[in-house]
Amino acid sequence: MNQLSLLNWMLLSTALLAAWWTCYRLALRPERSFAYNRAFLVLGPLLAAGLPLVPLAWPAGWWGTGPAGLVGVAAVLLPAVEVGPAGVGAVATGPDWTDWLLIIYLAGAALMLARLAYGLGRLWRTAHRLPRTAHAGHTLVETHGQLPTSSFGRVVFWDETLALSPAEARQVLRHELAHVRQGHTYDRLLLELLRAALWFNPFAHLCGRALALTHEYLADEAALHDDSSLTPSLSTSYSQLLARQVASRLGFSVPLAHSFSHSQTLSRIAMIQKTNPIRRWKQWLALPLAGVLVVAVACEKAAPPAAPAVSNASTDAQVAPPPPPKLVSNDSHLAPPPAPAVYTYVEQMPELVGGGGNRAIVDFIQNHLQYPANLPTAERVDGTVFVQFIVNEKGIVEPETVHLVKGLTAPYNTAVVQAVLQLPRFTPGMQRVPAENGPKKPVAVSFTVPIRFAWKNTVGFSKPVLINWQGWVMPSSGTGC
Repeated sequence: MNQLSLLNWMLLSTALLAAWWTCYRLALRPERSFAYNRAFLVLGPLLAAGLPLVPLAWPAGWWGTGPAGLVGVAAVLLPAVEVGPAGVGAVATGPDWTDWLLIIYLAGAALMLARLAYGLGRLWRTAHRLPRTAHAGHTLVETHGQLPTSSFGRVVFWDETLALSPAEARQVLRHELAHVRQGHTYDRLLLELLRAALWFNPFAHLCGRALALTHEYLADEAALHDDSSLTPSLSTSYSQLLARQVASRLGFSVPLAHSFSHSQTLSRIAMIQKTNPIRRWKQWLALPLAGVLVVAVACEKAAPPAAPAVSNASTDAQVAPPPPPKLVSNDSHLAPPPAPAVYTYVEQMPELVGGGGNRAIVDFIQNHLQYPANLPTAERVDGTVFVQFIVNEKGIVEPETVHLVKGLTAPYNTAVVQAVLQLPRFTPGMQRVPAENGPKKPVAVSFTVPIRFAWKNTVGFSKPVLINWQGWVMPSSGTGC
């Protein structure tokens, strides 16, 4: 993928986390490998949010096709340029669908963050008035029945009004201290932030619920494993204690805190009673799954957008690639000098003088590309022109290298070529040639730009309007799988 839009990121992250969640649900959830499951559930949303943003792409030489699957065309594909009729760019058009998508996404993320802030504020307001006692590694806050026994960060909320025997009180306290020692609160906060970023992804919310239950499994395990070995009587008494406390505290909980009176009690009791050995081989499933996800992202990023279909009339109007230059030699028996290598991606990519990266190149072309004037309405079409050019080792766009990979009709093709020919001098691309550790040298680099022409009537205006380029840019090189 050469242009990472918000929609692409949303779809890709959802697909990645769906595969990750399926592995957990089918293979790992029944196992008692709680620490492993905890790491698995935290890593999944991290990968879903971050992996699509990593500039992964297969090297162009691994695959023999270029943009749009055209053999022999290999280039850096720049973000698309969209252009409409000339002279109407100043007309306000209002947000298009990509603007609305961004607005909806930001509104959802802000709502989730506001919800998190409200929960934290409510917890602080409830707890700061209560008396507390500092202990080694934690702070004990007596709630006097105002809050259930629970924990958050290094704070343990203790409801001293509960009717507990000394042995039961030790088990409950050990349960809450396990949350404190193992840092479960930080997992929850991290996942809440990821849920805010991935609020559109249903699997992010499922991971949050599963992680909260896994934390309870870990704390139950710590509470049961006292100095003595686990016995059936201890397990039974703890299960009875858990059921009794949940029944007495039904509906009474603290937001974001780890409560001993956690929901899904039957699942916790069933897990306590399990004695079958852990099938460790299932934990190795994460490695091939992660590899498949990385390959899928790399292939998707390397795959350029498909070129539009070209009719016979459009094909006739395309500008043919220039013929290879004729080599002149005074001595016919000498071999002609080798043509300079043209790279598709180098260590230091060419940039317009003044910087700005690929975005500056796209902006220059858009600012100098004019919609074909005086075209009858019947001849105005929507479509994409793919134009290729080479920035040589001197930073100059060689006119003879500017040609169309795919075109529309002659007026559109001419407008595109004229805009590209106006590109100014570049800072040339640099590459270590030939030794890997040798000095960098200027080299020629090939680019391809998709230019999308759009004729669009907007409600309230009788004239067509200019559609400005929108999107998030993450350029990448090479081709797709």
